Amino acid sequence: MKNKLAKFHLIALPTILAGIVGHFSSLTKFQRAYQIELPADWGLWLRFSTLSVLKKQLRFLQKHDHWDQAALKIYLKQIQPSFGKQVSVFQRLTESFEQTQLVGSEVYTQMYVGSQLKAKKKLRLVLRQLGAVVDDHGFLQLLGTHEFARNLVPHAVFYTAFRADVWQAYPGKAGLNRDALGQRLHLFRSWIDLQNIRYIRQNYTGSTDFAKLQKYATAAKIPLDLTTSAAFHNRSAQAFRYPQNMKVQISATNTAASSNFNNARMAEFIIDLNTRNFVSEWDAYCFESDGRVDSDPQHYSKKQLYQIANTESFNYGIPKGQQHDLPAKDHTHYYLDVKHPFDPQVRQLATQAFRSPQVVTTGGPYADLIKRLPDLVSWQKIPVSQRNAVYQEYLRFCAKTGSVPGYGGFLEQR
Repeated sequence: MKNKLAKFHLIALPTILAGIVGHFSSLTKFQRAYQIELPADWGLWLRFSTLSVLKKQLRFLQKHDHWDQAALKIYLKQIQPSFGKQVSVFQRLTESFEQTQLVGSEVYTQMYVGSQLKAKKKLRLVLRQLGAVVDDHGFLQLLGTHEFARNLVPHAVFYTAFRADVWQAYPGKAGLNRDALGQRLHLFRSWIDLQNIRYIRQNYTGSTDFAKLQKYATAAKIPLDLTTSAAFHNRSAQAFRYPQNMKVQISATNTAASSNFNNARMAEFIIDLNTRNFVSEWDAYCFESDGRVDSDPQHYSKKQLYQIANTESFNYGIPKGQQHDLPAKDHTHYYLDVKHPFDPQVRQLATQAFRSPQVVTTGGPYADLIKRLPDLVSWQKIPVSQRNAVYQEYLRFCAKTGSVPGYGGFLEQR
């Protein structure tokens, strides 16, 4: 028996040694291929353990998450400076990898921006990672392994980069109506809205949603825009009387650091003029136990359909408003956001029940009351019983002058 074991060891030992040498050799080749620099004072075990973890991470990011080589190199580049610091190497490796699973995180954004995939492939990659699937009611469900980073802000670089790729992938009048990916991208806007609303509500204090939004804008040094029309967010089931909601977009002007990006009037929030809280479809939707949204339109009340009809909407294009920072030929907002593919059935039902009013410049009964923050204060001072009569006077002024100055501007000019 002893002779047999000795013979086995003599045969197995070279095989084991060859395997170890082969493994070390593959890690050395991996290090050279990606030009990974490790501290000179690291021992052999730490050196090869780190390379082994990195190799497994990159294999996963490439095979499972479908990142290209350029993005993988960005991942390695951002992690290497931490190797010389007094922190746990493997803790840093774990934290960085976890960020690759969070859409919009710092690491994820660097990889997305640095990727050399074509614009449409990058857009498809994000939706694939999030598991974006259109259900039987035309609603986009997110069922993937990834999720939005909790600290993803409404003016995030990721959104501006994603927006820029939408422009590049879908130029021209057809907009997102061109293919199935465009349909999913349209529906995806709602999920961006949910992230934006959650971020504001969870990270800022205030008696109203609008107060929280203002604190966010002040902290981020981002100007608010109130000048774009809110007609599509003042839908009514009865004859239109006067606006109930106002629209706030950020940023009022482009504050993106890169000349390749533009975040002007990108994120959008709808504010109830009475409560100063958000009007949002996400305050109506119900989530099921598996994380899906209940998208059956028959499961929602008329009150809930009102919020779904008048909800906010992230903008791929740039609304013009009164900022005068776009050329006359820029119609990206119309082609990408207004003239969009089909909404989910629940929103189709909502917009059939609640119709948007025609604007005053085309002979309709709608004119924005709020164009500046002082307009809101002036309007809320008016007793509810007098608001319809006051609004009719304001509407006649707008029709006569051909301008919509906001209620405060009207008081100054009349």
